[in-house]
Amino acid sequence: MSVNPVQKIGDAKRKRTAYRRLLGIFGPLDRALLALNYQHVRDQFIIKMLAGIPAGSLILDAGAGSQPYRLACSHLEYRSQDFGEFKVDEKKSIFSNSTEDYPCALPDYVGNIWDIDEKPETFDAILCSEVFEHIPYPIETMKEFSRLLKKNGTLIITTPSNSIRHMDPFFFYNGFTDRWYEKFTAENKLNIELLLPVGDYYRHHLLGLIWAAKYHSFFAKLVLFPAMFYLYLKKPTASSVNTLCLGYYLVARKN
Repeated sequence: MSVNPVQKIGDAKRKRTAYRRLLGIFGPLDRALLALNYQHVRDQFIIKMLAGIPAGSLILDAGAGSQPYRLACSHLEYRSQDFGEFKVDEKKSIFSNSTEDYPCALPDYVGNIWDIDEKPETFDAILCSEVFEHIPYPIETMKEFSRLLKKNGTLIITTPSNSIRHMDPFFFYNGFTDRWYEKFTAENKLNIELLLPVGDYYRHHLLGLIWAAKYHSFFAKLVLFPAMFYLYLKKPTASSVNTLCLGYYLVARKN
């Protein structure tokens, strides 16, 4: 069953209110996590980009998984693709220890994302969110997206630039850089309209400390709090973003 991204954002707001009311001494950590909820930020970005695609356009949600953005494409003709083989993480991590199967929705195209069974120049738009780190052949995938897009078609991609292990064993890269995007969009007749970095060096380390504090003892929370407060107050700069960011949002158009 697909998840309405607008509903998901509303749920996050309600959770924030619940945390404020019900969580005692641990409330500040949870509120900080919600304030740094980059899933929420990403949802807002993608929903905004999808809303700008003309009604009736044919869109491919590549690597769609549970199809969380399907309802945000209600004004579009929606198609989905996934290889459908991920079930549960084989190598467990601190944050990835679920024993329940991943809820992958039934896609229209089943198979490898770099070799989709469809004719060239079929789609007006392609969305691919947080998938590239799970693809063994990301360069070939960018080439395939270019093949499938109509002239002037829109490509929307989000990826991490450094991420923890997740969806193992299909975890091949920690992330991608702006230079990677610049090189492989140009090689595949895709013109970048927007390449937006998300977060920076300080936010990356702040998130690590928050999660460490959340999952460890009260003593750890006390010890880590000064560093968290320091990082929270740091303002992003061009240098801190160039040093390290959490990910990139790409919007490109086929030449």
